[in-house]
Amino acid sequence: MKSSERSKKDMQNQGNTRKKGRGWGIYMLAATFALTVIVPAYPVDHASAASATMVSQGGFTQDQLDGLAYLNEIRAKVGVGPLELDARLSQASQAHATYYNTTQFKGRTAHEEGPGTPGFTGVTAGDRGKAAGWPNKSIAEVMSFNMATTRQAVDAWLSTAYHRQIILDEQYTSVGIGLQNGTAVMNPAFMKLQKDSTEARVYPYDGMKEADVGFYGFERPNPLVRFGVEHSGGIISASAGFAIDSFEASILDSQGQDVPYYSELHGNTVFLYPKDVLDGYSVYTVKFDYTLYKESQRRSKTWSFTTGKGNTMKGLSAQYDELVLNSGSKMPMQIVASYDDGTFATPKTAIAYSSSSPAGLKVSPDGMLEAVKPGSYKVTLSSGEVKGTVPVRVFERLKSKSYPSTDPAKVNDIAGRADQAAIEWALRSGIAGADAKGKFRPEDSVSEAQFLIMLLRTYKIDDESYASKKKKHWAEGAYNVAKARNLLLFSSGPGKSEFRDKPINRYRAAGLIASMDGVNFDFTYAVNYVLAHNYMRGTEGNQSKMFGSNDIVTRAQAAVILMQLQSNMKQLVGAPKSGTSEKKLPEQLFPEVYIKPALGSKTLIVEFGTDGRLLVEGKFIDQASKQLEIQIDQHQDSVQSGKMLEKIPVQIDSSGHFSISSTGTYSDATLNVYLRTQGVVYAIGVKRGTMNASDFSK
Repeated sequence: MKSSERSKKDMQNQGNTRKKGRGWGIYMLAATFALTVIVPAYPVDHASAASATMVSQGGFTQDQLDGLAYLNEIRAKVGVGPLELDARLSQASQAHATYYNTTQFKGRTAHEEGPGTPGFTGVTAGDRGKAAGWPNKSIAEVMSFNMATTRQAVDAWLSTAYHRQIILDEQYTSVGIGLQNGTAVMNPAFMKLQKDSTEARVYPYDGMKEADVGFYGFERPNPLVRFGVEHSGGIISASAGFAIDSFEASILDSQGQDVPYYSELHGNTVFLYPKDVLDGYSVYTVKFDYTLYKESQRRSKTWSFTTGKGNTMKGLSAQYDELVLNSGSKMPMQIVASYDDGTFATPKTAIAYSSSSPAGLKVSPDGMLEAVKPGSYKVTLSSGEVKGTVPVRVFERLKSKSYPSTDPAKVNDIAGRADQAAIEWALRSGIAGADAKGKFRPEDSVSEAQFLIMLLRTYKIDDESYASKKKKHWAEGAYNVAKARNLLLFSSGPGKSEFRDKPINRYRAAGLIASMDGVNFDFTYAVNYVLAHNYMRGTEGNQSKMFGSNDIVTRAQAAVILMQLQSNMKQLVGAPKSGTSEKKLPEQLFPEVYIKPALGSKTLIVEFGTDGRLLVEGKFIDQASKQLEIQIDQHQDSVQSGKMLEKIPVQIDSSGHFSISSTGTYSDATLNVYLRTQGVVYAIGVKRGTMNASDFSK
């Protein structure tokens, strides 16, 4: 569930759309749910051999019959009816698998065919089924590749989210199955809607053995992208015959401990994604309480399943590939274990530590580093037969100095400013002063050299003591400190020394600040790092796109930045020589917007006051003059998640605008707010004391 590039958390961030389930949405499912599973490749000759040895029985191959029997066995255990193998649908499935293998769908998705191309039988799954003789277009489609058998493909689909939702859907009564040279296609369909069930149908099903321990994003669309992670524990799902309005769920491990998870409400199905890979051969118990759309009755289901073989620890490392700290200081090591499935997690077994030179670097039994002498060291980590080493660099103590203070009362151009308190702090701390005329000149830009010196003096570092007698640059001492500590400076690049005396922007300031804190990120990732650690604030909000990267830093803004920094970063350390992986970035902040945006064609703005009151405002031009509904839920990224708190009717005016307040107050720290329209539900999360907004037209 995680892509190679770190993604934004859609559900937790600025917004997410979700479609409602049964009723109006069923035909959309048939048209839209054409999905692909990505699986590790099997040898081509293995897949081809399986196709070549299929035996025809009553018009169907043995592989089709075996795949159907296996799927129906699973459906029965889940509690839904069997599927009937249909020759017309199977003809469409086989033809589409062949088409994919021969055309590779250049310029199209895997589920579309191009008119006029060799083997074309219809653009969509519905078109292809109808062309083969199926009476309607109520046909879904799932695909996977490099499959030796259809049974293997069924297992692949069951290990995912949206594919599982389709092949276990009780509405489908017939199915087509195709497997051609490793490409598996399945087309579930129905003649007419069946009676909807209100009971939750779950997978892994009650009493299941060998359930998946993990999910690794091998699905398109990848559900983990919304959470910004690459993997999760094995997916747990619960589906009902009608759209689920709200839910609460808990997962308990074999010791009765809560398992944290991400959650997704997808029409009539709730998906739970455990945040860590599950333990092997362990029992998990799930409790699921839910309310169906337009019902007040609370329903409940509790079940247990047992996982299969778990992952195996292969290596040990620390929070960063190289650790740095100052002489005389301490640092806790945060150990990360790597596993044979490519995942990383906090180890569940005891770790032993040893230092290459205890006289210079001590390490306690619980992994606390204590720097005694400057130098380069190695710490060895071990857990049973698994070992790892971590390089540690200890910097010498920097020389310190107290800088003369300036009385803010004698500065005549700062009174009444929003940033006056920060400027006064900078003056009293000796970080900045006034000119001969008693002016601070708050709107003057700050050069890289000036900002570096202000930064060092925030931590009372005597930069002048590191300069030579014959300076080559007026800030030579500060740059010598920066070089020794490997601080990230734009002027350090080849041929860029002239940038020392040019204005610094917020982007470059973020890179410099991040490199002080023991990491070696490039400027782009440094922005995310300083936001996550609250070392700098964005200009419009707390996401990187709201950071104001190109804005030039003024003297007043430098004071604001440095006052914020010194309250959160207690010492200047430096950066390791090796680059820090982007995977070491902290999790993205829950989104917050500082300035209320202008209302666009599809804009939702939510303010959650510290008093617990909620103000929701928006503009949806396509919903002008309609009566809609705002739903307020507990935030869903928690162990107890998704409880509905209130529904508020809302009248959209003729311009598409609306503004409402909650009827009561909420004690929750975080809320999800939904605007329900006839076809789409728009969602946004908000934390107490903040504002969040999203433009859904983009």
